[in-house]
Amino acid sequence: MSKYQKMFKVALATALSTSVLVAAASPNAAQAEEVKVPTFSDVKNTPTNHLYEPVTDLASRGIITGYEDGTFKPYQSINRMHAAKIMALALDLDLDIDKVKDPGFTDIDKDHPYYVHIAALVEAGVIKGYKDNTFGPNNTLTRAQMSKMITLGFDFDQQTLAENPFTDITKDQEFAGYVQTLYSNEITTGTTATTFSPYSNVTRGQMASFIFRSEKEIGNIAAEDFGQLTKTTFTAGAGLTEGKNASDVASLTVEWFDQAGAVLGKGTLNKKFATDFPTANQLSMPFDANFNYVTDGYWTVAGNFTGEPTKVKFTVTFKNGDVETAENTRDLSGNIVVQDFGLVSGDRYSAGAGLTEFKTVSDIDTLKVKWFDLAGNVIGEGTLTDKLAKEYPMATEISMPFDANFAYIGDGYWNVVGKFTGEPAKVEFSVKYKNGKEVTVENTRTVSGNIEAQDFSKTSETSYSAGAALTENKKVSDIETLTAEWFDKDGKALAKGTMTEKFVTDYPTATQISMPFDPAFNYVTDGFWKTEGEFTGEPTKVTFSVKYKNGKEATVDNNLVK
Repeated sequence: MSKYQKMFKVALATALSTSVLVAAASPNAAQAEEVKVPTFSDVKNTPTNHLYEPVTDLASRGIITGYEDGTFKPYQSINRMHAAKIMALALDLDLDIDKVKDPGFTDIDKDHPYYVHIAALVEAGVIKGYKDNTFGPNNTLTRAQMSKMITLGFDFDQQTLAENPFTDITKDQEFAGYVQTLYSNEITTGTTATTFSPYSNVTRGQMASFIFRSEKEIGNIAAEDFGQLTKTTFTAGAGLTEGKNASDVASLTVEWFDQAGAVLGKGTLNKKFATDFPTANQLSMPFDANFNYVTDGYWTVAGNFTGEPTKVKFTVTFKNGDVETAENTRDLSGNIVVQDFGLVSGDRYSAGAGLTEFKTVSDIDTLKVKWFDLAGNVIGEGTLTDKLAKEYPMATEISMPFDANFAYIGDGYWNVVGKFTGEPAKVEFSVKYKNGKEVTVENTRTVSGNIEAQDFSKTSETSYSAGAALTENKKVSDIETLTAEWFDKDGKALAKGTMTEKFVTDYPTATQISMPFDPAFNYVTDGFWKTEGEFTGEPTKVTFSVKYKNGKEATVDNNLVK
């Protein structure tokens, strides 16, 4: 058999976690005909949104509702009382407050808005409280608790822990059998290929999906792995469940869709598969324009099998007449990651990024680079030209210089805006791929500039001198402000000096600074320092504080050497 027909077992979709689903009262028979399918601004009907159908289905039946602002908040966590209300409505339990038995929880009285739902579930044997006779209505629901609630609520045959990939589920855990039951029925999978995360929470959207799957008892066919193998090839798989295998299949089709919902290719499983593998309960199909489906013999295909599929739909008709479908979705491929960002020489910097998920420069629609200083101001922008794609179509890495003296026009790879002066502290890469995927990534660095203490000594009976050195390639011309404050042994401020523009004018490339402390010194005539204070007394500490033009600030204390 070909590499695409290898048997595999991969997790279904992303595992379910906990949230605060808001439930609504179930409509009566007369109202049911008038119920309109609700829409939520944050649960869109897109090919990649696997939550749309579960949320819409449960909401249209009044099992769940959204918020007043028109959102559903699918990624918000659910607590135990909201989960209980949803389950009670989904299971269509008798919610007559006069008929349900009081569970006797100390934190749930009959006036509690979810009393009847909680009591009905307890009476049905679906949930229990804690050992201290509380229910914990505001506690978030864990995946372990959910596995028990779903197994008991939908009356699945509870199983014992057998073969599953979860390293965090052991036979001595009381919920192990419930987890195994949901896993075996392909209702849920783990948070990763090897973990179930039993103590993690469940979200509103996942709660809806969990109940939706359980109601429909998905298991005749289940979508499995759907991923990218190379730049232009993909594969998707499905598993036959409930004891079904290839010999039970009358027909099976696979349809591949792009993000816009257009069909990119279609395959119909040939009888050769059942002949060669009659007991197989899993299958996979390649999406590859260069694959020889005729020679392979397992699929009859229609379509070009080019482009990037984001949804695959399996439709199976069993010999018993049952027809089942399963869909699997994936996000568009294409990402970007930060790479080097640093000083090259002088005032020139360079930053890079790498294209990932099989993407190359030829896949780029647009790419923009923005450079920011420490204060967040944009100090340069560059847009990638077509020249790079023409000369290096298969390149997966991109770098851009930041240099006021660089000949961007002559270089030809970037259209630029801005002066490209100053010192960049952050660079932002924003790429839009031809398949429509948009990704932004930021890279930051600490702007350069520090100051170190040097000599501080007594030069005469009443005069002193202290110095400091600029480091990290900084010089006087890079300084915006610099002050020197003098203190006595008790911490009392004696005097202060602020460096003037004369120092910058006379010594722009200097990397060292010194200041005298002397009541007889003529600071005005000297011109290098603007002073405050009498400059009398005995200083034992001087503090130099510098702010560079790039925004970096540094302070250093210097103590008197005796």
